[in-house]
Amino acid sequence: MSDSPDSTENHRTSPKQITRRQALGYGAATAVGLAGLVEFGPAAWAAGTTTAPQAAAPPLVEADYADPTGLYPIDAAGTASPVLTVTFNSPTALSGTITWAVSARGAQEITKGQTGFTAPAGQASTTSIPLGTLGPDYYAVAVTVTSTAGTQLLKETHGLGVLRPTIQGRRPGSCFGMGIRGESAPLVTRQIAQRIGVKWTRGVFSVLPDTVCPSRGVFWGKADIDRARAEVAEWHSYGIEPTGFINYNMSWNVQPGADGKPLRPHQNRPKDMVAHADMVYHAIAPLQDLVKNWEVWNEPWVHGWAWMTGDGQDYRDMTKLIWDRVKPPFPDVNLLGGGSVSYNRDIVYAKGSKDTGYIDGSVNHAYGYPDATQYAMAKPQIKMDRLWSRTGGRAGQWQTELGTAEVHSFPGLPPNEAGYAVARTLAPTHLLHMLAGAEEDSPMRIFWFSLCYDKTYSGQEFNIYDIKTKSPRPAVVAYATMTGLLEDCELLTELYPKARSTWGFLFKAADGHGRAAVYADQLFDGTMEHPDAGYTGTLTLTSAQGVRVYDYLGRRLFDGEAEKATLTLSPWEVLYFDSDLSPDELKAALTTGAVFTYDTPLKITPLPFTKPIGPDSTIDVRVENVSPQAVHANLRITPPQGWKTDHRESAIPELAPGESRVVSLPVISAQADPENRYTIGYDATIPGRKGFHQDGTRTVQVAYAPFRPITVGADASQWDGVVPVTMTSGTKEYAFQAAWDADFLHIRARIQDDLQVSNDPFAVNGYLFPFKADSIQLAFDAVQDKTEDLLAGDPHYDKALTSISHLFVATLAKGDVAELHRQLAPGTNYQTYYPTNAPLPTPLGTMDAHPGSGSEGRILVTRDDVGKVTTYEVALAWNQLPELASAARALPPGAVHEATMGVQVQDSGTGGRGATYWTAQNEAPASGCYNFAPFWASGAQFTGGRVDTRWGIGR
Repeated sequence: MSDSPDSTENHRTSPKQITRRQALGYGAATAVGLAGLVEFGPAAWAAGTTTAPQAAAPPLVEADYADPTGLYPIDAAGTASPVLTVTFNSPTALSGTITWAVSARGAQEITKGQTGFTAPAGQASTTSIPLGTLGPDYYAVAVTVTSTAGTQLLKETHGLGVLRPTIQGRRPGSCFGMGIRGESAPLVTRQIAQRIGVKWTRGVFSVLPDTVCPSRGVFWGKADIDRARAEVAEWHSYGIEPTGFINYNMSWNVQPGADGKPLRPHQNRPKDMVAHADMVYHAIAPLQDLVKNWEVWNEPWVHGWAWMTGDGQDYRDMTKLIWDRVKPPFPDVNLLGGGSVSYNRDIVYAKGSKDTGYIDGSVNHAYGYPDATQYAMAKPQIKMDRLWSRTGGRAGQWQTELGTAEVHSFPGLPPNEAGYAVARTLAPTHLLHMLAGAEEDSPMRIFWFSLCYDKTYSGQEFNIYDIKTKSPRPAVVAYATMTGLLEDCELLTELYPKARSTWGFLFKAADGHGRAAVYADQLFDGTMEHPDAGYTGTLTLTSAQGVRVYDYLGRRLFDGEAEKATLTLSPWEVLYFDSDLSPDELKAALTTGAVFTYDTPLKITPLPFTKPIGPDSTIDVRVENVSPQAVHANLRITPPQGWKTDHRESAIPELAPGESRVVSLPVISAQADPENRYTIGYDATIPGRKGFHQDGTRTVQVAYAPFRPITVGADASQWDGVVPVTMTSGTKEYAFQAAWDADFLHIRARIQDDLQVSNDPFAVNGYLFPFKADSIQLAFDAVQDKTEDLLAGDPHYDKALTSISHLFVATLAKGDVAELHRQLAPGTNYQTYYPTNAPLPTPLGTMDAHPGSGSEGRILVTRDDVGKVTTYEVALAWNQLPELASAARALPPGAVHEATMGVQVQDSGTGGRGATYWTAQNEAPASGCYNFAPFWASGAQFTGGRVDTRWGIGR
């Protein structure tokens, strides 16, 4: 994200053609897989040091609170008594009435009233209105001011937060940070941050490159240094630790653009790297006793918006120069680098490249929904730091920007609902990152973006305060609830590592008692905007005494007095458990002593047919227990219309949490559908749950590759009889056919597309990612032993961390140049191609594949501009998929090998449909992991998920 003081453009487009609005539409992908493509951020770090403009005349009528933060901590009795203030600044005398109403969460009216006012002429006067005694929660206060003449002078709704206690004082070991803006009123902003439990802020506003080094060889003096030290001391007085932040270049040391014209400090690498390293040293030296952690650059995207002509080796050179300048005199200072998990893997730790790993800790920007890929990205971030950082990643991981925004993340919700949706995502996002850090025993710092009290800025759509009313949004109360209950706690374990529906985090509090946070997960329903899409149900504690329960906004749900408690589970709404029990006792209460009653405890997936329809066909349905407890189910399958089976019902006894079984229903007679679409119904019941039915339908297809000699570029009739699988995106249809012969696996794709969007050929510009132009992707999971998979063997591997083994991209570059790219295979280290990186054992980039020749395959892409169709013919040489080749070649006649394979279509450009995934169109997708980023998106549900779809290869 851009931190340039004059970076105010909201919809810039990078060379990779991803606008910030588009990127946020990808949800978690912006956080993980596409983090390197997002291009905006906390602008104007220097704003807090600029001269304030002349104050405008005060408004005629202004509503506020007696406490300007709008946040009221509860007292010993568990309540607070907020006071609304209405201030008049009228040149003439005024009188009238103030009508007000307080509602909890904008829905449940708590209290209301009407108060008269008299305001004298020419001087300010304030009417104070006590709003009653309120418990912890988020409230909306509607206020209307009307004169005696009937003129409406003001009508506004202000947020109000009544907060549970938070932990005060400095906590350098805390994970709870906030992107606190320098533009805002500093006193009130720091009061807010202190009150809600913020323990870290990003950057010291007084430290700017032009201040530290205004010209070559000239460095800041005592007055500027004293100002910076005083700022740090002030942060400390509020219990907040500032990180150091090198806010890009000195303005006089920016490498010009490719056209030789000057660029702004954030847009390109330093021209003189030695001078830049010297500036960084002089920034750190006078503050190193107060500030130990320094971020060296924000999002240095190679050939992107912030490193326009720089390359990956430039970045590595810069970090080594800074290291060599800073570390000898200040060995305890930590240097933080990178910008996303994929950037760290591709650039900072590029395998075999020169001067890798000159950082003590890595940076990631995890914008987006709290899909399990937040956790799945943080895990390899930690492992890479530990393996390849020069100090083993001693500084830990710094998620310096993450969050969701009402307008971008939840555009389909009304504004009064979107604010609560953001609040619901806050704690799950933090918890997933905290879990990764705890499991790997590595520090994790998390900076929610962002907090500004009363000023506009680039990226303000992420603000958790309403700058118009200067009042909190629901996320503020959610943050305070989280920090109040989880600060000074040690995260011990995740309670439900097999259950896809549920996340549970067990803590040990400072007093030795157990605490926990539990939430039901969300599901992708095409939008991921509404909680109806996720897991809902109840959690019953059978031994609940001594366990107090609070919801995500601090409202107490259970006081711990009764033996039994039943709680509602809703997607992403965290339940907090504060107990008098030991951690082990609380764990037992939430596992063996808990009963989860989900509306959809099973994930039921009719699977594609892996051979042509015939009398020996079977209807296969995968049933997974997503709940945290064993389930016994009965499944009734309804075959496609006109089909006959010898039975329809099957018992599925004792499905363990996370366990999947495939129910196969033999077919007596079947009818092939010329459209290759077969609708299968299902209805599951659970003995003992009276009236329970989990039912639905899904349309599946035959996904089958027969043995057939194919010649790339020959007449299309050679594909006659090969049944295509189809995907749809709006009005567009995409068709894929597959076949194989002795030498190749063949794929033919016909893609309806109004506009062909192409990159320059790879030979002309190797920095352009093929998967961002119009393209198709072919993904395989063909290798069991993924030696480069840093997460193999993790307890959560099946739940959220599964990876693939091979990925190829076919695209048509400008000049009708067909290209086949290898994006992932054993020996590629899960890296993306960058021109200045060292060659990998298995090369990345374009493959040796042409229409009629090539040791690695064949590729032909033709465009019909009249018919608006692009046709891809791809032949992957079996040497690219040796394990799959071995299985296919060993098949006896009539046999089928079940391969794990997925396809994706990228439709870019004006009117483009974006990415469409075979995985998502075949089933409700499940979260995958980091090797998908930054190509098969991130592995998040809403970007295709994991590749676990089957495809038959038959002889």
